[in-house]
Amino acid sequence: MKLSNFTFAVLFACVPLCGTVAATAKCSRTNLTRCLDSVCAINNSVNPAARCQYCGTSAAGTPPTKGLTNVTAGQSTKYALSTKELSVAPSDPGRRYMWATTECVKKIAGCTPDDVSTAYDRLIEQSCKSAGVSMQTAAAIDNMNAKPTKAKCTETLNTCINKKCGAGFESCTADADFNRVIAECATDATGCDEYFAEVRKSAASERERIYANRENTVQSLVDNYKTIRENKLNNTRNACNNKTASESCIKTVCANNMPGKCDGDTEKAMATQLCKFYDVACTVLK
Repeated sequence: MKLSNFTFAVLFACVPLCGTVAATAKCSRTNLTRCLDSVCAINNSVNPAARCQYCGTSAAGTPPTKGLTNVTAGQSTKYALSTKELSVAPSDPGRRYMWATTECVKKIAGCTPDDVSTAYDRLIEQSCKSAGVSMQTAAAIDNMNAKPTKAKCTETLNTCINKKCGAGFESCTADADFNRVIAECATDATGCDEYFAEVRKSAASERERIYANRENTVQSLVDNYKTIRENKLNNTRNACNNKTASESCIKTVCANNMPGKCDGDTEKAMATQLCKFYDVACTVLK
């Protein structure tokens, strides 16, 4: 059977297209490893524990920060993540590995998270052995992904809020500051999204209660001082009206300052003159 010219055209057109589809359908473990190494194997040549420290477990210690360069420095970023992309990578090893998995699966066509696990879990475990750490990567990730309880989430969120706002919300008097702290604490409390609204409502109510009590305390003090002041003024006015204040002053001066105890008119006149300021004060109060 002879093929028509149209059939040949279709076959020749399919060759490059079908070849491309076939190529993109298969994951290149080599390129995938290059991508993961750009995140997890920084300075691996002089630090065998790098993969474990960056993407394994914090028990392997903190990787050095001075003098380190990306394993792909100076190379093409076709199969690796750039320094700019790495600037937003999580510092926690478990979360960094998950982040690397997501980014590299997007970057290397045809690869899946299962390919990452197959290609890289073993390398991380070998790195952890070099660091003297016994671990199983899959178990570590499962433990990290364990959903926190409501009690744990509530404790984590409240601890964060109290630390940033203060026990009496002294640092969150402005609503904008309170909302900012709430947002920051929600970001830090991984896996607590479903409990966030309840904790936020509770914190807002507690903040309002504390502020209301504070206002009531201040108002009570103001009212108390106002009452004391008014009572003193009333007592003084009464003393002015019946002249008891002036008379009391004259008796005191006569008893303590006059040799004759004001038996004579002269001493009595002097005492009266000394207590004249009461008359002036009373005139002002009227």
